[in-house]
Amino acid sequence: MVQYKTLVSEDDPQRPLREADEASDVRPVPPVAPVSGFEVLEKVDAFDNDGWWVGRISGGCEYIRRYFVYFESSGDEIAYHVHRIRVPQEWEDGQWFVV
Repeated sequence: MVQYKTLVSEDDPQRPLREADEASDVRPVPPVAPVSGFEVLEKVDAFDNDGWWVGRISGGCEYIRRYFVYFESSGDEIAYHVHRIRVPQEWEDGQWFVV
């Protein structure tokens, strides 16, 4: 059984969402990969709508720590504070790898 920290139940919005999942589908939170900034066209993950989504940096301002992320799948370009952007990582053979 998985209980989410940021998702809530449709039946009771005061309770965290709980779902039955296979153990092989559950993975730990990836480690923080420190970065000093992002470059235009760099592939990133951005946190939005209760999940991490793959996009590319399309612009930004390091001074105010905001970047624009372009999502190829939807054609959207959205501004995010740097704390909502991370280096993409993949879970493979029981370990996280930066991609």
